[in-house]
Amino acid sequence: MDDNSEIAVSGQEVNNIQADTVTVRYGTTGDVQAQTVYVSQAGAANIKAETVELRQAGAQRIQAETVTLKQGGVVQATADNMSLVQGGVVYADTQSSHLTAARVGAVLAGGDVSLDLSGAKAVLARGDVAMDQTSVGLLASRHVQVGANSNVVLMLAGRVDGEVNSVFGPKAGAAFGAAFAIVFAVILWLKRRFSV
Repeated sequence: MDDNSEIAVSGQEVNNIQADTVTVRYGTTGDVQAQTVYVSQAGAANIKAETVELRQAGAQRIQAETVTLKQGGVVQATADNMSLVQGGVVYADTQSSHLTAARVGAVLAGGDVSLDLSGAKAVLARGDVAMDQTSVGLLASRHVQVGANSNVVLMLAGRVDGEVNSVFGPKAGAAFGAAFAIVFAVILWLKRRFSV
């Protein structure tokens, strides 16, 4: 990439872009490689950059140090820091994440995760998880801080602060665990038996 190169795409379809700064508006792009990428009311296939900002936009894959997504969606995001407001991500691998009014399939975080007014199928964090008015299917973290009106189906945590609305009580949880173990054992047995 040339020093201080800048490319702006508006209302066009472009396959591959490389520059220091890339701005895409009302168009679509294939692969984008840059220091800074801004995508507004547009779409991109793969983005690799230090800083990525999407507003009312979407991308298939993003790899960046910092990702900011407002009213958009991403299939797969790999970032050190991710901020998501009114958007969705299928899979995110981050160091830290902050989600507000967002939907996520799975978040794998090396650090902390914050969820406000959001929903996630799975959140696995090595750091702390703070959630408020949020629903999570599977949550695993060393420390979970729970705010008001938050629900978790299955939680594995070293410490939990706050009130959690659980789907299963102790008896239902034990029954669910036993049924899960039996189904898992049968699947493994069938796999071994028919994979010869």
